Amino acid sequence: MAHTPVVMRQAVKRLYGSVYAPCRAAARFGYAPSSFAACSRPFTAVDSRQRAFTPPSAAQPDSKPIYVLGIESSCDDTAAAVVTSDGRVLGEAIATQADIHAPFGGVVPNLAQEAHRAAIERVVDSALTSASISPAKLDAVAVTVGPGLSLCLDVGVRKAHSVSREYNIPLVHIHHMEAHALVARMAAGSPEALPFPFLCLLVSGGHNLLVLVKGVGNYMQLGTTLDDALGELSSVSCVEFSSCCVS
Repeated sequence: MAHTPVVMRQAVKRLYGSVYAPCRAAARFGYAPSSFAACSRPFTAVDSRQRAFTPPSAAQPDSKPIYVLGIESSCDDTAAAVVTSDGRVLGEAIATQADIHAPFGGVVPNLAQEAHRAAIERVVDSALTSASISPAKLDAVAVTVGPGLSLCLDVGVRKAHSVSREYNIPLVHIHHMEAHALVARMAAGSPEALPFPFLCLLVSGGHNLLVLVKGVGNYMQLGTTLDDALGELSSVSCVEFSSCCVS
């Protein structure tokens, strides 16, 4: 029997208390965002020894670019990329789980976690190889810590902490929704192409937000959905429509 995303989310809530939650590993290291408004500033988190990481100032255009390994495992894709502080993507890799969850009509958290665990080493190594850079040359490692599926986030956070400890580089905790909001500046080609403030509509999985982005770490949430996110509503509609057509 196929399960719709609504049924899957209800089951997950009963098992884990919440569908979208910060991972326990991140909470143990002192960071557990509960909402977009509570997110931290990128590049101000610290590593396991509480050593602050400060990127080159925008007022110093001649500063050497920094190299950051980014890790993402918040839902059903395992992804990694090496990016620079001047907005270049040097290498990236992704492992999708679409075929794993398709029979259920939605993401199954424990299956997603298993797939992340199986793929995380390969994906990170592939991103580094694609970027032609060794981990020892990285200036920092960044990882999504929430919101997202707790079981899935845990895999990425553990890998990021491992890289941080092994190569003695700072660790940057990233709020999922903040990353979506700020990546628009990279997509625009340069920060100057999309100056602050700007209005941002986030339609991401279980989150719909209308946000005024005033600066890095400075946001005003103007509105959100009252019940469910548009992305999840669309998924439910598609599954139910397909079932109706088949029957």
